[in-house]
Amino acid sequence: SLILSGETLYGTASAGGSSGKGTVFAVNINGADFTNLYSFTATTGSLSTNSDGANPSAELVLAGNTLYGTARNGGTNGYGTVFAINTNGTGFTVLHTFMSDSGLHSTNSGGAYPSAGLLLADSTLYGTTQFGGTNGNGTVFAINTNGTGYTSLHSFTGTSDGSFPLAGLIFSNNTLYGTASQGGSTGHGTVFAFNISSSVFSNLYSFSVLTNVAPFGNRDGANPEGALVLSSNTLYGTAFRGGTGANGSVFAIHIDGTGFTNLYSFTVSDPSAGTNSD
Repeated sequence: SLILSGETLYGTASAGGSSGKGTVFAVNINGADFTNLYSFTATTGSLSTNSDGANPSAELVLAGNTLYGTARNGGTNGYGTVFAINTNGTGFTVLHTFMSDSGLHSTNSGGAYPSAGLLLADSTLYGTTQFGGTNGNGTVFAINTNGTGYTSLHSFTGTSDGSFPLAGLIFSNNTLYGTASQGGSTGHGTVFAFNISSSVFSNLYSFSVLTNVAPFGNRDGANPEGALVLSSNTLYGTAFRGGTGANGSVFAIHIDGTGFTNLYSFTVSDPSAGTNSD
């Protein structure tokens, strides 16, 4: 996604640039003055390490004249970074390098491979990592904008709470809301909440089991991979798979976990052509 400040759009490219490892760029809303603000450096070794990060895959967040973002790979351990850069392309800084992991499930204490963008609340950045954490199933984390105070707020277990979050977070009334693409009671993902005041994690909803016959749908959706939107007391989101047409759904759920509604199921595809009506 892009962010807009004045008449300038800012974004990331996950590849390309002078080393092929991605860029941070700016362009005017009329298409003029495209600027490559930063090219991530080349990686080396079996873990593809470097000093700054590689392959940024998510939107940026802006505070004052500073852009904040995540690089999914690279860094001194090869597991991604959190970075900051001024809007004029100066002052690139690595705020955090995700640590080495171990074992089949990539376990560590702080998370690995941040695939989503950051959320800024006051002077704290909040985000998710797809992998890592004490169970290897991803984390919710916080870090100050000056790079201090990195904290893993929650390590996903993969069972009751979800696993492998791919999307960023939203914030309301001291509570972070997000989605986990897998895990939960059926393994097909969750909608969750984390209260930053009480440090209480809540699984608001686990998506249901897919049918074991084609087209492998369900009543509500499965594998949410996108961020949520909040309006009043209702969260809205999308599920990548499932739904009655097995091609995903648009859903709503109250912030207390009640009232889940499948607003729309994308229709079944023609097996031969891969087409449908929507």
